[in-house]
Amino acid sequence: MSSFFVPVFAFFAIATFAVGRAWATDPGALQVIASGTSTSNESSEDIPDENFSLMVMGDFNRDGIADKAVAILPARNRSGPAVLTVLLGQANGIFKQIPSNLVLNHAPRSIVIGDFNGDRLPDLIVGADDGSLLLFLGDGTGRMAPAGDIAHLDSVVSIVVADFNHDNILDIAVTDWRASLVTVFLGSGNGLFHHAWSSPLRMPGTVPHVAAADFNGDGILDLAVVYEDDEGGTFEVMLGSGNGTFTYAPELSFVRDPNSHCTT
Repeated sequence: MSSFFVPVFAFFAIATFAVGRAWATDPGALQVIASGTSTSNESSEDIPDENFSLMVMGDFNRDGIADKAVAILPARNRSGPAVLTVLLGQANGIFKQIPSNLVLNHAPRSIVIGDFNGDRLPDLIVGADDGSLLLFLGDGTGRMAPAGDIAHLDSVVSIVVADFNHDNILDIAVTDWRASLVTVFLGSGNGLFHHAWSSPLRMPGTVPHVAAADFNGDGILDLAVVYEDDEGGTFEVMLGSGNGTFTYAPELSFVRDPNSHCTT
């Protein structure tokens, strides 16, 4: 086993069970990115006790107090779509829900925050199990406006936000468990994204989570993928080229028999 295993697996143990960190080009915008399908029973005095599957934090109304956006699944004994709601933080530690709820028609799997249209206001991208990547644009008051599907995959498991091609515009990398792919979309700075690169993953039939960091110390962001339901500690590292494409690095990866978890 590579000596790289311990630090990488420790790093991804956090991401796999739902919480990672990233920073946008605007250092004033805190981004805590929740990814995956873990649930909690956190509640606020302003909303009913629901199952919160995903949450991301940022200052959505520019008052210097952390707010949160939550993709809310229906309560266990109810049916219906998931909804996206924003709760504004108050100075006393309470969160107050904004009246409007945005419908998420399919099961959300990942939510990320960043300024995706260049107006220096926090926006959201929600990835769903049906493969949609829905963009919601913030207006600076905490309200979000749906801006359509920026791309469509077979499924979405996790999303990581970073500047992969050094143009000071946020890009995203997305894992897809149905197609067993990791895909990079480069941002245009106006809310649009274009496909830059995809790579097949080596553990089909498992649930892949992605994160970005400089793993080989060359100053260029790389990608690594771990698998939620793999007990063998498999991880894959892809080294960045600086233009949004990546090359698999077997010497930095640890991959068991790729068929050992294949469900087909």
